[in-house]
Amino acid sequence: MSSKTKVLLTGASGYIGGAVLHEILSLGIKDIHVSALVRSATQVKGISTLGVAAIIFRGLDDVDAIKSAAAEHDIVINCASAMDLNACLAILEGLAIRRKATGRDVHLLHTSGTSNYADHPISGTPDLSIKTDESDIYGWEKANADGWILRKVNTTLIDTGLEYGIKTYIFNPPLIYGRSSGPFNQKSLQIPALINVSLASQQAVVLGRGEGIWNVTHIDDVAKMYGIILKNISEHKSSPSGKEGYYFLDAGEATWKEISEQIARTGKKHGHFKSEVVKQVNAEELATYFIKSFPFLNASMVEVIWGSNSRTRGERSRAWGWSPSKSLEAFRASFDDEWE
Repeated sequence: MSSKTKVLLTGASGYIGGAVLHEILSLGIKDIHVSALVRSATQVKGISTLGVAAIIFRGLDDVDAIKSAAAEHDIVINCASAMDLNACLAILEGLAIRRKATGRDVHLLHTSGTSNYADHPISGTPDLSIKTDESDIYGWEKANADGWILRKVNTTLIDTGLEYGIKTYIFNPPLIYGRSSGPFNQKSLQIPALINVSLASQQAVVLGRGEGIWNVTHIDDVAKMYGIILKNISEHKSSPSGKEGYYFLDAGEATWKEISEQIARTGKKHGHFKSEVVKQVNAEELATYFIKSFPFLNASMVEVIWGSNSRTRGERSRAWGWSPSKSLEAFRASFDDEWE
């Protein structure tokens, strides 16, 4: 059996997954072998040119293939859908098989997000509190699991990981911006989607008064934390996992009003808008714009993703060597590239 640690990445063709893949390869860790689950011949070609072994599967509903692939690896980095509990459990089942067969420690690095900690400031009560990853985030998510599917996925993965003897790490990036260094999708979600809605409306839009506050972090800085944990594992250094294995990644804050105003300014500068006036819309209106691209969204989810408060602080992440390299000013300067 090879002495190399085998790493499996899901979501390598995506925005976060592609950046994480680039980060993994740039670390130059000698004793790891990297594979990626992909769905098409184009993705196989793109991944293979990077020296990564491609494993074909149908998609996240192909749980047998996911389980089988995970059973051949020591570490799985999951950057695919954070909402698909069945696919995530298939990863853990495969890792449990690997642990039993090799006697080695096995690990799941799972991508979630700070929408978990968002409120409903328009339809409900605003929550301006700041959650840190060194507090009892597991306990809070467990108590509030019914309110947001990602919380249920996180806590179920942690509980199942503890049952199977698998070390789990939950990464919670906030609003991510910047061009990904991955081989395929290099575009984020929240801001580009808001730009597209603004184009359809022929002026920048904001949900309500836009008073909600989110943390922002550049995609390269998000990927950096995955590299830190992977390097620690490869060097047999222990990092907090399980109920203590939450990692927040924050690099400043912005309101949704500020974001929409920046869309308005850069949109006018590039000749897309006649004015810098921002139009207020409600959650139902915004949901109708998104329905073709995101058919699972409803007004309540739209309020969380484009209008809520989601304030976090990565104390544990910083204690384990992470710090953002891109400032809040870099975020403000990124809108020209977002338009492009």
